[in-house]
Amino acid sequence: MKSFQNKYGEYALITGGSSGIGKALAFESAKKGLNVILVARKEDELNKTSEAISRQYGVKVKTISADLSNDEGINKIINESENLKVGLFIPAAGYETNGLFSKTNLEKEMMVININVVSTLKLTHYFSKKMVSEGKGGILLVSSLSGHMPNPFFSNYAGAKAYVLNLGVSLAGELKEKGVDVAVLSPGLTNTPMAKNTGVDWNKTPMKKMEAAKVAEIALNKLGKKISIVPGGRNNFMAFMAKYMTPFSIGTKMNAKMIRGALSPDRL
Repeated sequence: MKSFQNKYGEYALITGGSSGIGKALAFESAKKGLNVILVARKEDELNKTSEAISRQYGVKVKTISADLSNDEGINKIINESENLKVGLFIPAAGYETNGLFSKTNLEKEMMVININVVSTLKLTHYFSKKMVSEGKGGILLVSSLSGHMPNPFFSNYAGAKAYVLNLGVSLAGELKEKGVDVAVLSPGLTNTPMAKNTGVDWNKTPMKKMEAAKVAEIALNKLGKKISIVPGGRNNFMAFMAKYMTPFSIGTKMNAKMIRGALSPDRL
């Protein structure tokens, strides 16, 4: 724990920190002795999570209510954390759309890009500069198993997460010699509010649901040791098969058939 604190302290800043995987990563960071900066839109959820972390682990917790879909929210995070020593940055906020791409709402598709790609890029650029100047730190980007393979009916989301994956593993090669560890977490199906609200009957797929706390534990234990972290044996196998054994022409057909059979008909 002391080693983790020395390398990634004093604060961990986690976006999307009031629910799902982001919340689990906030608890796990506090468990390892870091103070926490929680970022999310809903103040009531932020306050509940903040109180729970403080009560359980006795660390300092700061909350920032910000909308990551626009520059105002991104700048608010930068300004309110400027005087705090952020040694671990985790952009875990996510947003997804699904269904037949030609039927989806373009404004919501742009939200996918703004939250998953643009805010991740801008905040990673900002915090990486500070960490390089300190000569230490950690950045844990959050992609998805979808970013490793074709994922029809989640096409824009899969494309956004593929960007995050390649950004992170590429930055790992740049920043390691500067003392900054970069890794990319790519969860598969996880028991989170976002997964429950997709409109997909996951029981009709071969996906096995993991708990967010386990995903977070694996991720932080492997930070600094691996650059691509895929929690779960089945998820690792799927990522391996998608990358090395399955041509896009086959993977696209297989995954389209799987999701088409599990998605609510109104989205097809």
